[in-house]
Amino acid sequence: MTAVVAILNKQAIAIAADSAVSISNSVEKEKRKILHKANKIFTLSKVHPVGLMIYNSGSFMSTPWETIIKIYRKKIGEASFPTIKEYKDDFLSFLRNNNYFTDEETQLLFLENFIVNVIDSILREAGGFSHEPAFLNKIEELIDGLISYWGTNTKHCEDFENYSFDMFHTYSAETLEKVTKKILPVDPSVIAKLEQVIYYILIAKENRSDFSGLIFTGFGEDEIYPQLCTINISIVVDDKLKCYDDDRYAASISNKNNAVICPFAQDDVIQTILTGIDPTLKSTFIQNDVKSFDKILKLITSVVIKQNPELASQIERIDLKPIIDELIELNRKNIAKNYTDPLINAVASLSKEDLAEMSESLIYLTSLKRRITFAEENVGGPVDVAIISKGDGFIWIKRKQYFKPELNQNFFNYYFKR
Repeated sequence: MTAVVAILNKQAIAIAADSAVSISNSVEKEKRKILHKANKIFTLSKVHPVGLMIYNSGSFMSTPWETIIKIYRKKIGEASFPTIKEYKDDFLSFLRNNNYFTDEETQLLFLENFIVNVIDSILREAGGFSHEPAFLNKIEELIDGLISYWGTNTKHCEDFENYSFDMFHTYSAETLEKVTKKILPVDPSVIAKLEQVIYYILIAKENRSDFSGLIFTGFGEDEIYPQLCTINISIVVDDKLKCYDDDRYAASISNKNNAVICPFAQDDVIQTILTGIDPTLKSTFIQNDVKSFDKILKLITSVVIKQNPELASQIERIDLKPIIDELIELNRKNIAKNYTDPLINAVASLSKEDLAEMSESLIYLTSLKRRITFAEENVGGPVDVAIISKGDGFIWIKRKQYFKPELNQNFFNYYFKR
């Protein structure tokens, strides 16, 4: 797992990341090993103020992102782009045009894994697998529900906009048959429905557990203030890249927006600092409010029903959603006024050194919470920190090295020649 943060103001961007990475056992998937040496921050250019951070999966189609990024960095050399978005677009073009890490065999293997994951989620929901008629009916009902849900989704990944179900069937039929024979031997009509579900999920803009979040940040040639944009990437199927812009995390500094704090992945501690309340506790309070309002209605109904059944019936039908929505909005405004806005206003005036210290502290606090509670320590290890500014470029503040710099002077002598 990961904790990554970017803090932007008009001077610079501070980026920080922990070093923890989780590795699952391919046989016993519930068992995981956590290592603390992963690199999640990279320079996207050796000479321009652009950086890239990674969260969630550290590889793409079994190739480490670090390898891909460094190959891309060598390719662009000293070239630059007017905006951060154009750096992102060029990187995606590079992925699409280089198939040596997405060959046909690898694509089919990852499609098989994708299908297995979809079937596993259905079986978990159903409680396992059985040839009993009632159980088979339950599986079909779950698949029908998924078709109803995903079939109405109109937000499709760019590469799959014109990718029809017939095209997918031609490409995937053999792989689907191989998988279902092993783990879901059901009626062909059910398999046909399952194929629809897999197709709908494949083309949709959605996150799966094995996706990679790529955060591009820095300054384009024409940008005087820092920018940040994020894409989610998972697999390549039939030479089509499943990826999309994650606009929830886009950030732009301008004259109207002086500072932004963008946490990614394990963001509960950072959100607590930003909002003054733990996200889980906040959700619990909302659920409790809903239960309390519902209980009040039932109590009023029980009192009124003896004297006025018709009025009691009207009270029972009262829609609580508008009241809950209004309460949530009032809480949001209160949080913004008393916690978030004052913090952001302070961040807007921080120096580069303060930005770096703040970003490191946010990651450290997340790691500390994991250590002093019974939560899995999936955030930890050395914290890498960098500052990106228009004038000074990409500057490392803290960086772990797997080698001793004093013993590897050749690395630094030839860094810009690679």
